[in-house]
Amino acid sequence: MKIFKFLMLAVLMFTMSCSEGFLDNPPEDALTVDNFFNTDQQVLSSGSPMYGYPWFYFNEKFLISIGDLYSGNAIGSYSDLAQFENLSVNGANQFANEGWDSLFNVVANANVLMYNLENKVGSGVSQDAIDKVLGEAYFMRATAYFYLVRVWGAVPIIYSVDQINAKLPVYKNRVEDVYTFIIKDYEKAMSLLPEQWDANNLGRVTKSACDGLLAKVYLTQGDYAKTNMYTSKVIKSGKYSLMPNYQDLFHPDYNNNVESIFALQWVACGDWGFQNVNQAYLAASPKLTQVGDGWGTFQPSIDLMNAYEDGDLRRYRTIMEPGSFYPELVTAEGGYTVPADGLTSTVAGFRKYIVGSPDEGNVCFMSTDVNTNILRYADILLMHAESILGTGSSTTDKEALDAFNAVRKRAGLAAKSEITSEDIFKERRIEFVVEGDYWFDLARRDRSDASAIIANQERGVYQDRNVNMIVSKKVTPSENDFLLPIPSAETAKNPLLLEDPVAFEF
Repeated sequence: MKIFKFLMLAVLMFTMSCSEGFLDNPPEDALTVDNFFNTDQQVLSSGSPMYGYPWFYFNEKFLISIGDLYSGNAIGSYSDLAQFENLSVNGANQFANEGWDSLFNVVANANVLMYNLENKVGSGVSQDAIDKVLGEAYFMRATAYFYLVRVWGAVPIIYSVDQINAKLPVYKNRVEDVYTFIIKDYEKAMSLLPEQWDANNLGRVTKSACDGLLAKVYLTQGDYAKTNMYTSKVIKSGKYSLMPNYQDLFHPDYNNNVESIFALQWVACGDWGFQNVNQAYLAASPKLTQVGDGWGTFQPSIDLMNAYEDGDLRRYRTIMEPGSFYPELVTAEGGYTVPADGLTSTVAGFRKYIVGSPDEGNVCFMSTDVNTNILRYADILLMHAESILGTGSSTTDKEALDAFNAVRKRAGLAAKSEITSEDIFKERRIEFVVEGDYWFDLARRDRSDASAIIANQERGVYQDRNVNMIVSKKVTPSENDFLLPIPSAETAKNPLLLEDPVAFEF
Protein backbone atom coordinates (compact mmCIF):
# COMPACT_ATOMS: atom_id res chain seq x y z
CA MET A 1 0.00 0.00 0.00
CA LYS A 2 1.06 3.58 -0.58
CA ILE A 3 0.48 4.05 3.15
CA PHE A 4 3.80 2.29 3.80
CA LYS A 5 5.66 4.69 1.50
CA PHE A 6 4.29 7.68 3.36
CA LEU A 7 6.14 6.58 6.48
CA MET A 8 9.44 6.93 4.63
CA LEU A 9 8.38 10.27 3.20
CA ALA A 10 7.30 11.46 6.61
CA VAL A 11 10.76 10.89 8.07
CA LEU A 12 12.11 13.41 5.55
CA MET A 13 9.88 16.03 7.09
CA PHE A 14 11.82 15.83 10.32
CA THR A 15 15.28 16.14 8.76
CA MET A 16 14.54 19.84 8.26
CA SER A 17 15.77 22.52 10.64
CA CYS A 18 13.49 24.70 12.71
CA SER A 19 12.59 28.11 11.37
CA GLU A 20 11.67 31.52 12.67
CA GLY A 21 7.99 31.51 11.78
CA PHE A 22 5.26 28.93 12.21
CA LEU A 23 4.37 29.02 8.50
CA ASP A 24 7.88 29.13 7.07
CA ASN A 25 8.94 26.17 4.96
CA PRO A 26 12.01 25.03 6.93
CA PRO A 27 15.19 24.76 4.81
CA GLU A 28 17.00 21.44 4.66
CA ASP A 29 20.34 21.16 6.45
CA ALA A 30 22.58 18.53 8.00
CA LEU A 31 20.29 17.68 10.90
CA THR A 32 19.10 14.09 11.20
CA VAL A 33 16.12 12.64 13.02
CA ASP A 34 18.44 11.35 15.75
CA ASN A 35 19.76 14.78 16.66
CA PHE A 36 16.84 16.99 15.70
CA PHE A 37 14.72 16.81 18.87
CA ASN A 38 17.18 18.38 21.30
CA THR A 39 15.54 21.71 22.13
CA ASP A 40 12.03 22.95 22.81
CA GLN A 41 12.15 25.04 19.65
CA GLN A 42 13.12 22.05 17.51
CA VAL A 43 10.30 19.99 18.97
CA LEU A 44 7.75 22.77 18.48
CA SER A 45 8.99 23.29 14.93
CA SER A 46 8.45 19.62 14.14
CA GLY A 47 4.69 20.03 14.45
CA SER A 48 4.29 22.94 12.05
CA PRO A 49 4.59 21.01 8.73
CA MET A 50 1.51 19.00 9.75
CA TYR A 51 -0.67 22.00 8.89
CA GLY A 52 0.13 22.08 5.19
CA TYR A 53 2.27 19.73 3.13
CA PRO A 54 0.66 16.37 4.04
CA TRP A 55 -2.76 17.87 3.25
CA PHE A 56 -1.72 19.30 -0.12
CA TYR A 57 -3.50 16.91 -2.51
CA PHE A 58 -6.48 16.68 -0.17
CA ASN A 59 -6.84 20.44 -0.62
CA GLU A 60 -5.79 20.64 -4.27
CA LYS A 61 -8.99 19.25 -5.80
CA PHE A 62 -10.36 16.53 -3.57
CA LEU A 63 -12.00 18.59 -0.82
CA ILE A 64 -14.10 20.64 -3.25
CA SER A 65 -14.75 17.57 -5.40
CA ILE A 66 -16.26 15.53 -2.59
CA GLY A 67 -17.79 18.39 -0.64
CA ASP A 68 -19.24 20.47 -3.47
CA LEU A 69 -19.22 18.62 -6.81
CA TYR A 70 -20.53 15.39 -5.31
CA SER A 71 -23.22 17.31 -3.43
CA GLY A 72 -24.47 19.34 -6.41
CA ASN A 73 -23.00 22.72 -5.45
CA ALA A 74 -20.55 22.84 -8.34
CA ILE A 75 -19.59 21.40 -11.69
CA GLY A 76 -16.12 20.59 -13.00
CA SER A 77 -14.28 20.66 -16.29
CA TYR A 78 -12.35 17.35 -16.18
CA SER A 79 -13.67 13.85 -16.86
CA ASP A 80 -12.66 12.66 -13.39
CA LEU A 81 -14.49 15.64 -11.92
CA ALA A 82 -17.56 14.73 -13.98
CA GLN A 83 -17.58 11.42 -12.11
CA PHE A 84 -18.18 13.40 -8.92
CA GLU A 85 -20.97 15.40 -10.56
CA ASN A 86 -22.61 12.21 -11.82
CA LEU A 87 -22.14 10.20 -8.60
CA SER A 88 -20.15 7.69 -10.63
CA VAL A 89 -16.71 7.83 -9.00
CA ASN A 90 -14.78 4.62 -9.63
CA GLY A 91 -11.68 3.13 -8.05
CA ALA A 92 -9.40 4.66 -10.68
CA ASN A 93 -10.54 8.26 -10.17
CA GLN A 94 -7.45 10.46 -9.93
CA PHE A 95 -8.80 12.98 -7.46
CA ALA A 96 -10.40 10.41 -5.15
CA ASN A 97 -7.10 8.53 -5.13
CA GLU A 98 -5.22 11.73 -4.32
CA GLY A 99 -7.59 12.40 -1.44
CA TRP A 100 -7.06 8.90 -0.04
CA ASP A 101 -3.28 9.17 -0.43
CA SER A 102 -3.14 12.62 1.14
CA LEU A 103 -5.22 11.67 4.18
CA PHE A 104 -3.12 8.58 4.84
CA ASN A 105 -0.08 10.80 4.38
CA VAL A 106 -1.40 12.87 7.30
CA VAL A 107 -1.90 9.70 9.35
CA ALA A 108 1.61 8.48 8.56
CA ASN A 109 3.21 11.80 9.40
CA ALA A 110 1.31 11.92 12.69
CA ASN A 111 2.45 8.40 13.57
CA VAL A 112 6.08 9.18 12.76
CA LEU A 113 5.92 12.37 14.78
CA MET A 114 4.53 10.45 17.76
CA TYR A 115 7.29 7.85 17.42
CA ASN A 116 10.02 10.48 17.27
CA LEU A 117 8.66 12.37 20.26
CA GLU A 118 8.58 9.16 22.25
CA ASN A 119 11.99 7.86 21.17
CA LYS A 120 14.20 10.67 19.83
CA VAL A 121 13.82 13.55 22.28
CA GLY A 122 16.84 14.89 24.14
CA SER A 123 16.91 15.23 27.91
CA GLY A 124 16.81 19.02 27.74
CA VAL A 125 13.38 19.20 26.11
CA SER A 126 10.50 20.22 28.37
CA GLN A 127 7.46 18.00 28.81
CA ASP A 128 5.29 20.99 27.92
CA ALA A 129 6.81 21.21 24.43
CA ILE A 130 6.50 17.46 23.91
CA ASP A 131 2.86 17.45 25.02
CA LYS A 132 1.86 20.31 22.74
CA VAL A 133 3.25 18.66 19.62
CA LEU A 134 1.95 15.22 20.59
CA GLY A 135 -1.44 16.89 20.91
CA GLU A 136 -1.11 18.27 17.40
CA ALA A 137 -0.24 14.81 16.06
CA TYR A 138 -3.26 13.18 17.71
CA PHE A 139 -5.48 16.00 16.45
CA MET A 140 -4.28 15.71 12.85
CA ARG A 141 -4.63 11.93 12.82
CA ALA A 142 -8.17 12.19 14.17
CA THR A 143 -9.11 14.79 11.58
CA ALA A 144 -7.71 12.71 8.72
CA TYR A 145 -9.70 9.70 9.89
CA PHE A 146 -12.84 11.80 10.27
CA TYR A 147 -12.65 12.54 6.56
CA LEU A 148 -11.65 8.98 5.65
CA VAL A 149 -14.56 7.33 7.46
CA ARG A 150 -17.14 9.75 6.06
CA VAL A 151 -15.90 9.30 2.49
CA TRP A 152 -14.95 5.60 2.38
CA GLY A 153 -16.62 4.08 5.44
CA ALA A 154 -14.62 1.16 6.82
CA VAL A 155 -10.91 1.92 6.44
CA PRO A 156 -7.73 0.51 7.99
CA ILE A 157 -6.67 2.05 11.29
CA ILE A 158 -2.92 2.67 11.04
CA TYR A 159 -1.96 3.63 14.57
CA SER A 160 1.83 3.33 14.93
CA VAL A 161 5.17 2.98 13.19
CA ASP A 162 5.70 -0.34 14.97
CA GLN A 163 2.51 -1.69 13.39
CA ILE A 164 3.97 -1.04 9.95
CA ASN A 165 7.48 -2.22 10.80
CA ALA A 166 6.05 -5.53 12.02
CA LYS A 167 4.48 -5.99 8.56
CA LEU A 168 1.15 -6.95 10.09
CA PRO A 169 -1.73 -7.65 7.70
CA VAL A 170 -3.78 -4.54 7.01
CA TYR A 171 -7.56 -5.00 7.04
CA LYS A 172 -10.37 -2.51 6.96
CA ASN A 173 -11.74 -1.77 10.41
CA ARG A 174 -15.40 -1.37 11.26
CA VAL A 175 -16.93 2.08 10.90
CA GLU A 176 -17.96 2.15 14.56
CA ASP A 177 -14.38 1.38 15.58
CA VAL A 178 -12.99 4.11 13.34
CA TYR A 179 -15.29 6.60 15.04
CA THR A 180 -14.22 5.36 18.47
CA PHE A 181 -10.59 5.77 17.40
CA ILE A 182 -11.30 9.33 16.20
CA ILE A 183 -12.98 10.29 19.46
CA LYS A 184 -10.15 8.82 21.53
CA ASP A 185 -7.57 10.72 19.46
CA TYR A 186 -9.43 14.02 19.87
CA GLU A 187 -9.81 13.41 23.61
CA LYS A 188 -6.10 12.61 23.90
CA ALA A 189 -5.24 15.72 21.88
CA MET A 190 -7.45 17.83 24.14
CA SER A 191 -5.59 16.59 27.22
CA LEU A 192 -2.26 17.69 25.70
CA LEU A 193 -2.98 20.87 23.75
CA PRO A 194 -2.97 24.35 25.29
CA GLU A 195 -5.97 26.59 25.70
CA GLN A 196 -4.13 29.12 23.58
CA TRP A 197 -0.76 29.53 21.85
CA ASP A 198 1.35 32.65 21.94
CA ALA A 199 1.21 35.23 19.13
CA ASN A 200 4.16 33.64 17.32
CA ASN A 201 2.18 30.40 16.93
CA LEU A 202 -1.16 31.80 15.82
CA GLY A 203 -3.08 29.19 13.85
CA ARG A 204 -1.95 26.12 15.76
CA VAL A 205 -4.74 23.98 17.18
CA THR A 206 -6.00 24.31 20.73
CA LYS A 207 -8.35 22.50 23.09
CA SER A 208 -11.24 24.40 21.49
CA ALA A 209 -10.41 22.91 18.09
CA CYS A 210 -10.84 19.47 19.66
CA ASP A 211 -14.15 20.57 21.21
CA GLY A 212 -15.37 21.86 17.86
CA LEU A 213 -14.51 18.78 15.87
CA LEU A 214 -15.81 16.44 18.56
CA ALA A 215 -19.08 18.35 18.23
CA LYS A 216 -19.02 17.64 14.51
CA VAL A 217 -18.23 13.95 15.05
CA TYR A 218 -21.14 13.56 17.45
CA LEU A 219 -23.48 15.53 15.17
CA THR A 220 -22.56 13.14 12.35
CA GLN A 221 -23.57 10.28 14.66
CA GLY A 222 -26.81 11.99 15.64
CA ASP A 223 -25.81 12.49 19.28
CA TYR A 224 -27.31 15.93 19.88
CA ALA A 225 -26.61 16.01 23.62
CA LYS A 226 -22.87 15.56 23.18
CA THR A 227 -22.86 17.93 20.21
CA ASN A 228 -24.43 20.54 22.46
CA MET A 229 -21.94 19.87 25.23
CA TYR A 230 -18.97 20.54 22.95
CA THR A 231 -20.42 23.50 21.03
CA SER A 232 -21.32 25.07 24.37
CA LYS A 233 -17.71 24.74 25.51
CA VAL A 234 -16.46 26.59 22.43
CA ILE A 235 -19.09 29.32 22.74
CA LYS A 236 -18.51 29.80 26.48
CA SER A 237 -14.73 29.97 25.99
CA GLY A 238 -15.26 33.49 24.63
CA LYS A 239 -12.28 33.14 22.31
CA TYR A 240 -14.15 33.21 19.01
CA SER A 241 -16.60 35.45 17.20
CA LEU A 242 -17.93 35.98 13.69
CA MET A 243 -15.83 38.16 11.41
CA PRO A 244 -17.82 41.30 10.50
CA ASN A 245 -17.27 40.83 6.76
CA TYR A 246 -17.85 37.42 5.20
CA GLN A 247 -15.36 38.04 2.38
CA ASP A 248 -12.46 38.53 4.80
CA LEU A 249 -12.65 34.85 5.75
CA PHE A 250 -11.15 33.94 2.38
CA HIS A 251 -8.31 36.44 2.08
CA PRO A 252 -4.76 35.91 3.41
CA ASP A 253 -4.72 39.32 5.09
CA TYR A 254 -7.15 37.81 7.58
CA ASN A 255 -5.64 34.35 8.03
CA ASN A 256 -6.10 32.95 11.56
CA ASN A 257 -8.80 35.47 12.43
CA VAL A 258 -11.19 35.43 15.40
CA GLU A 259 -13.58 33.11 13.55
CA SER A 260 -10.96 30.55 12.55
CA ILE A 261 -10.77 27.50 14.82
CA PHE A 262 -8.81 25.15 12.54
CA ALA A 263 -7.42 25.96 9.11
CA LEU A 264 -4.76 24.50 6.85
CA GLN A 265 -1.81 26.88 6.53
CA TRP A 266 0.00 27.61 3.28
CA VAL A 267 3.09 29.47 2.03
CA ALA A 268 2.89 31.21 -1.36
CA CYS A 269 5.58 31.39 -4.03
CA GLY A 270 7.79 28.71 -2.52
CA ASP A 271 8.27 24.97 -2.92
CA TRP A 272 5.54 22.89 -4.53
CA GLY A 273 3.21 21.31 -2.01
CA PHE A 274 3.35 24.06 0.58
CA GLN A 275 1.01 26.49 -1.24
CA ASN A 276 -2.73 26.86 -1.67
CA VAL A 277 -3.66 26.16 -5.30
CA ASN A 278 -7.42 26.79 -5.00
CA GLN A 279 -7.32 30.13 -6.83
CA ALA A 280 -5.93 28.47 -9.97
CA TYR A 281 -9.04 26.28 -10.23
CA LEU A 282 -11.69 28.61 -8.81
CA ALA A 283 -10.80 31.82 -10.66
CA ALA A 284 -12.81 31.77 -13.87
CA SER A 285 -10.50 33.98 -15.94
CA PRO A 286 -6.71 34.39 -16.27
CA LYS A 287 -7.34 38.14 -16.15
CA LEU A 288 -8.15 37.79 -12.46
CA THR A 289 -4.81 36.23 -11.53
CA GLN A 290 -2.40 37.63 -14.16
CA VAL A 291 -0.02 34.68 -13.62
CA GLY A 292 -1.22 32.18 -16.24
CA ASP A 293 -3.80 30.26 -14.24
CA GLY A 294 -7.46 31.00 -13.50
CA TRP A 295 -8.99 28.11 -15.40
CA GLY A 296 -12.52 27.99 -13.99
CA THR A 297 -12.12 24.29 -13.26
CA PHE A 298 -14.85 24.52 -10.63
CA GLN A 299 -18.02 26.46 -11.43
CA PRO A 300 -21.24 27.04 -9.45
CA SER A 301 -24.16 24.82 -10.38
CA ILE A 302 -27.59 26.14 -11.30
CA ASP A 303 -28.93 24.43 -8.20
CA LEU A 304 -26.57 26.35 -5.95
CA MET A 305 -27.36 29.68 -7.58
CA ASN A 306 -31.07 29.05 -7.15
CA ALA A 307 -30.59 28.26 -3.45
CA TYR A 308 -29.76 31.83 -2.36
CA GLU A 309 -32.38 34.04 -0.73
CA ASP A 310 -32.91 37.50 -2.16
CA GLY A 311 -30.62 39.99 -0.46
CA ASP A 312 -28.09 37.42 0.77
CA LEU A 313 -24.76 39.28 0.83
CA ARG A 314 -22.85 36.00 0.58
CA ARG A 315 -23.93 35.51 -3.02
CA TYR A 316 -21.79 38.39 -4.31
CA ARG A 317 -18.83 37.19 -2.22
CA THR A 318 -19.22 33.56 -3.31
CA ILE A 319 -20.35 33.73 -6.96
CA MET A 320 -19.23 36.14 -9.71
CA GLU A 321 -22.04 36.94 -12.15
CA PRO A 322 -22.19 39.07 -15.32
CA GLY A 323 -22.14 42.79 -14.59
CA SER A 324 -20.85 42.45 -11.02
CA PHE A 325 -18.00 44.83 -10.18
CA TYR A 326 -15.11 43.96 -7.86
CA PRO A 327 -12.93 47.02 -7.12
CA GLU A 328 -10.44 44.92 -5.14
CA LEU A 329 -9.53 42.76 -8.17
CA VAL A 330 -7.51 43.77 -11.26
CA THR A 331 -6.68 46.96 -9.39
CA ALA A 332 -4.16 48.06 -12.03
CA GLU A 333 -7.17 48.69 -14.29
CA GLY A 334 -9.39 50.19 -11.61
CA GLY A 335 -11.25 47.00 -10.73
CA TYR A 336 -12.92 44.09 -12.48
CA THR A 337 -16.37 43.89 -14.02
CA VAL A 338 -17.55 40.40 -14.91
CA PRO A 339 -18.08 40.38 -18.70
CA ALA A 340 -21.63 40.49 -20.01
CA ASP A 341 -21.16 37.13 -21.72
CA GLY A 342 -20.31 35.56 -18.38
CA LEU A 343 -17.27 33.65 -17.25
CA THR A 344 -18.33 30.07 -17.84
CA SER A 345 -21.16 28.03 -19.29
CA THR A 346 -23.17 28.62 -16.11
CA VAL A 347 -22.83 32.39 -16.67
CA ALA A 348 -21.05 32.51 -13.31
CA GLY A 349 -17.77 31.74 -11.59
CA PHE A 350 -16.61 31.49 -8.00
CA ARG A 351 -15.37 34.46 -5.95
CA LYS A 352 -14.40 32.63 -2.75
CA TYR A 353 -10.67 32.09 -2.18
CA ILE A 354 -9.77 34.43 -5.07
CA VAL A 355 -6.87 36.61 -3.88
CA GLY A 356 -6.28 38.16 -7.29
CA SER A 357 -3.03 39.06 -9.04
CA PRO A 358 0.43 39.92 -7.66
CA ASP A 359 -0.87 43.49 -7.42
CA GLU A 360 -3.43 42.38 -4.85
CA GLY A 361 -1.50 39.85 -2.78
CA ASN A 362 1.28 37.32 -2.48
CA VAL A 363 0.37 35.46 -5.67
CA CYS A 364 2.36 33.26 -8.04
CA PHE A 365 1.36 30.66 -10.63
CA MET A 366 -0.90 28.14 -8.85
CA SER A 367 0.11 29.61 -5.51
CA THR A 368 -1.42 31.78 -2.80
CA ASP A 369 -1.12 31.77 0.99
CA VAL A 370 -4.79 32.00 1.92
CA ASN A 371 -5.75 29.48 4.60
CA THR A 372 -8.14 26.61 3.89
CA ASN A 373 -10.95 26.80 6.43
CA ILE A 374 -11.72 23.46 8.04
CA LEU A 375 -13.63 24.65 11.12
CA ARG A 376 -14.82 28.14 11.92
CA TYR A 377 -17.09 29.72 14.50
CA ALA A 378 -20.08 30.00 12.15
CA ASP A 379 -20.07 26.20 12.02
CA ILE A 380 -20.09 26.03 15.82
CA LEU A 381 -23.12 28.36 15.96
CA LEU A 382 -25.09 26.40 13.38
CA MET A 383 -24.21 23.07 15.00
CA HIS A 384 -25.27 24.53 18.35
CA ALA A 385 -28.65 25.54 16.94
CA GLU A 386 -29.10 22.09 15.42
CA SER A 387 -28.16 20.37 18.67
CA ILE A 388 -30.92 22.29 20.48
CA LEU A 389 -33.48 21.48 17.78
CA GLY A 390 -32.42 17.82 17.86
CA THR A 391 -35.10 15.55 16.46
CA GLY A 392 -37.84 18.16 16.87
CA SER A 393 -39.74 19.54 13.90
CA SER A 394 -39.00 23.15 14.86
CA THR A 395 -37.80 25.29 17.73
CA THR A 396 -38.33 28.80 19.09
CA ASP A 397 -35.63 28.33 21.72
CA LYS A 398 -33.84 31.66 22.23
CA GLU A 399 -30.38 30.13 22.43
CA ALA A 400 -30.88 28.26 19.17
CA LEU A 401 -32.32 31.32 17.45
CA ASP A 402 -29.51 33.58 18.67
CA ALA A 403 -26.88 31.22 17.27
CA PHE A 404 -28.70 30.71 13.97
CA ASN A 405 -29.61 34.34 13.43
CA ALA A 406 -26.09 35.58 14.15
CA VAL A 407 -24.97 33.86 10.95
CA ARG A 408 -27.93 35.24 9.00
CA LYS A 409 -27.42 38.76 10.31
CA ARG A 410 -23.91 38.90 8.86
CA ALA A 411 -25.37 37.77 5.54
CA GLY A 412 -27.82 40.69 5.59
CA LEU A 413 -30.86 38.47 6.09
CA ALA A 414 -33.82 38.92 8.40
CA ALA A 415 -33.86 37.02 11.67
CA LYS A 416 -36.22 34.07 12.01
CA SER A 417 -38.48 33.58 15.02
CA GLU A 418 -38.73 29.83 14.49
CA ILE A 419 -36.37 27.43 12.76
CA THR A 420 -36.59 23.92 11.34
CA SER A 421 -33.95 21.41 10.34
CA GLU A 422 -34.48 22.48 6.73
CA ASP A 423 -33.65 26.06 7.70
CA ILE A 424 -30.41 24.93 9.33
CA PHE A 425 -29.33 22.66 6.48
CA LYS A 426 -30.03 25.40 3.93
CA GLU A 427 -28.07 27.93 5.97
CA ARG A 428 -25.15 25.52 6.25
CA ARG A 429 -25.16 24.93 2.51
CA ILE A 430 -24.91 28.62 1.65
CA GLU A 431 -22.48 29.52 4.44
CA PHE A 432 -19.91 26.86 3.55
CA VAL A 433 -19.88 26.79 -0.27
CA VAL A 434 -16.56 25.40 -1.61
CA GLU A 435 -15.43 24.68 1.94
CA GLY A 436 -16.03 20.97 1.39
CA ASP A 437 -18.93 20.52 3.82
CA TYR A 438 -22.21 20.14 1.95
CA TRP A 439 -21.82 16.48 0.96
CA PHE A 440 -21.20 15.49 4.57
CA ASP A 441 -24.33 17.35 5.63
CA LEU A 442 -26.36 15.48 3.01
CA ALA A 443 -24.81 12.12 3.91
CA ARG A 444 -25.71 12.41 7.60
CA ARG A 445 -29.37 13.11 6.84
CA ASP A 446 -32.07 10.49 6.63
CA ARG A 447 -31.10 8.51 3.55
CA SER A 448 -34.46 8.87 1.80
CA ASP A 449 -34.47 12.63 2.43
CA ALA A 450 -30.93 13.02 1.13
CA SER A 451 -31.68 10.93 -1.94
CA ALA A 452 -34.76 13.02 -2.72
CA ILE A 453 -32.81 16.28 -2.37
CA ILE A 454 -30.11 15.04 -4.73
CA ALA A 455 -32.59 13.65 -7.27
CA ASN A 456 -34.37 17.02 -7.40
CA GLN A 457 -31.21 19.04 -8.00
CA GLU A 458 -30.52 20.74 -11.31
CA ARG A 459 -26.86 19.92 -11.85
CA GLY A 460 -26.89 21.22 -15.40
CA VAL A 461 -25.70 24.47 -16.95
CA TYR A 462 -27.24 27.41 -18.71
CA GLN A 463 -26.84 27.48 -22.47
CA ASP A 464 -24.64 30.49 -23.11
CA ARG A 465 -26.24 33.70 -21.79
CA ASN A 466 -29.83 32.60 -22.07
CA VAL A 467 -30.69 31.74 -18.49
CA ASN A 468 -34.00 30.29 -19.64
CA MET A 469 -32.23 27.60 -21.66
CA ILE A 470 -30.84 24.82 -19.51
CA VAL A 471 -28.71 21.87 -20.52
CA SER A 472 -30.16 19.70 -17.80
CA LYS A 473 -28.32 17.16 -15.69
CA LYS A 474 -30.13 15.03 -13.14
CA VAL A 475 -28.79 12.19 -11.00
CA THR A 476 -30.56 9.58 -8.90
CA PRO A 477 -28.37 8.26 -6.09
CA SER A 478 -28.26 4.64 -5.00
CA GLU A 479 -27.26 3.42 -1.55
CA ASN A 480 -23.77 2.62 -2.83
CA ASP A 481 -23.25 6.25 -3.88
CA PHE A 482 -23.04 7.44 -0.29
CA LEU A 483 -19.51 6.02 0.02
CA LEU A 484 -16.66 6.06 -2.49
CA PRO A 485 -14.89 2.85 -3.53
CA ILE A 486 -11.42 2.29 -2.10
CA PRO A 487 -8.85 3.11 -4.80
CA SER A 488 -8.29 0.12 -7.07
CA ALA A 489 -4.52 0.60 -6.88
CA GLU A 490 -4.76 -0.04 -3.14
CA THR A 491 -6.98 -3.10 -3.40
CA ALA A 492 -4.72 -4.55 -6.10
CA LYS A 493 -1.72 -4.29 -3.77
CA ASN A 494 -3.64 -5.44 -0.72
CA PRO A 495 -6.67 -7.64 -1.54
CA LEU A 496 -7.43 -7.80 2.20
CA LEU A 497 -9.08 -4.41 1.72
CA LEU A 498 -11.79 -6.17 -0.31
CA GLU A 499 -12.76 -8.35 2.64
CA ASP A 500 -15.34 -7.50 5.28
CA PRO A 501 -14.10 -5.08 7.93
CA VAL A 502 -12.80 -6.46 11.20
CA ALA A 503 -13.02 -5.25 14.79
CA PHE A 504 -10.18 -3.08 16.05
CA GLU A 505 -8.56 -4.09 19.32
CA PHE A 506 -8.28 -1.00 21.49
